[in-house]
Amino acid sequence: MFSKYKRIIWFVLPLIGILVGYLLMARPVTLTIDGIEQIVTTRAFSVRGVLRSAGIKLSEGDQVTPAAGEWLNKNTRIVFNHAGLIQVWVGPDGRLIPVNTAARTPMEIVFAAGITPGLEDLFKVNGRQVRPDEALDIPGGFVLQYSPAVKLTVQVDGGTQEFYSTAATIGAALWQAGIVLRNGDEVSPQGDTLLQKDVEVMIHRGVPLEIRVDGKSLQVNSTATTVGIALQQAGVALQDMDYSKPAEIEALPADGKVEVIRVSEEILVEQSTIPYTVEYVGDDTMELDQTKVKVEGEYGLQAKRIRVRYENGVETARTDEGVVILKDPVTRQEAYGTQIVYKTLDTPDGTITYYRAITVTATSYSPCNSGVSECLYGTAYGLPVQKGVIAVRLAWYQFLKGTKMYVPGYGIGTVADTGYYPYNPNWVDLGYTDAEFKLYGKFYPSITVYLLAPAPSYVPGIMP
Repeated sequence: MFSKYKRIIWFVLPLIGILVGYLLMARPVTLTIDGIEQIVTTRAFSVRGVLRSAGIKLSEGDQVTPAAGEWLNKNTRIVFNHAGLIQVWVGPDGRLIPVNTAARTPMEIVFAAGITPGLEDLFKVNGRQVRPDEALDIPGGFVLQYSPAVKLTVQVDGGTQEFYSTAATIGAALWQAGIVLRNGDEVSPQGDTLLQKDVEVMIHRGVPLEIRVDGKSLQVNSTATTVGIALQQAGVALQDMDYSKPAEIEALPADGKVEVIRVSEEILVEQSTIPYTVEYVGDDTMELDQTKVKVEGEYGLQAKRIRVRYENGVETARTDEGVVILKDPVTRQEAYGTQIVYKTLDTPDGTITYYRAITVTATSYSPCNSGVSECLYGTAYGLPVQKGVIAVRLAWYQFLKGTKMYVPGYGIGTVADTGYYPYNPNWVDLGYTDAEFKLYGKFYPSITVYLLAPAPSYVPGIMP
């Protein structure tokens, strides 16, 4: 009997030991997922097991350190990055290579795209240059701009320069390298040639010339062999009795100075209009803002004879030979309404009675959103800036201050403040508190507002 219990004890004790060891084996592991660190307690034996217990399913392209198949041993830190779709833009032709990878540095991403980058290559994300080994903490998919460096061998100014560039064109690469091309320089291949492979560039510097013509001095560079060809390249034409110093057939001068002599004389007859004046007349038989032309204005016409003489392209004499009035101008007479007529209008805010409707541009403002550096809480009329306060130009404010105005979508407000709007003289500014401005502030490029009854003591027939 004792022997039987002994055998049972010897069988159960190892199982108890294994169970106790398993329970005691739970330990903390630092798990960093896509840059976010957390502490997990696990009894897993491998990295894969820790990820599985954290609810992470490995997919193609995912990155994990140490490798998923490794035993934990003494490893208490695991870094995991989900794979994401990254578009690699390869310059200068702009082809896109999609890469599904968990890599986070530009160099690793480009390697994943099947490209071996060089030390001079350029990497950009959202227009910002990044280092090849810089960790990119950008959520979701993005575009990595990759510009491989190209070797340029440039022969210029009697010497040869070699350098690498990631510019899109030869011209841009020369500029980045500090090689300035002047007007008249010859570049082969041309500056707009795309940089797609190593290239040899020849630069033939033009000779600097100062061309004095038509009272101006043109600074140009030319590779021409004669003065005439240089003038053509500079867009300077010799006509009629014109000539140059040195002559067209001569070689470019050693001092680099060329003068063009213009010789001409002409008689000018200048006709010009004589503007008519406008006379405004108030008419109490017409309503406000109605206008009527009583007499059409007509321009007058005059003629002047002028004798002009030019030497070396410079005007030396101008003689007026008299002015003749061919037609007298006729004054334009416009009538404008001064009669105030009250009208009613049904609105979402109730029926209103108004005497004038004006199409305006409407903006919004609040104490801390008024276009100035400081917060302004008061108005010209003494009211606080809030909903129901309306600002207008000073010319309007002088006769509208304290009167009521209805603005569709805003309601009835009091003209109580002044402001300025440079784009439209017909303008109102709708007041709010700062809190209201965030919720209700709007811009109306064209809206009809209504000046409410009673009309003020002075109502101009024409809005200033």
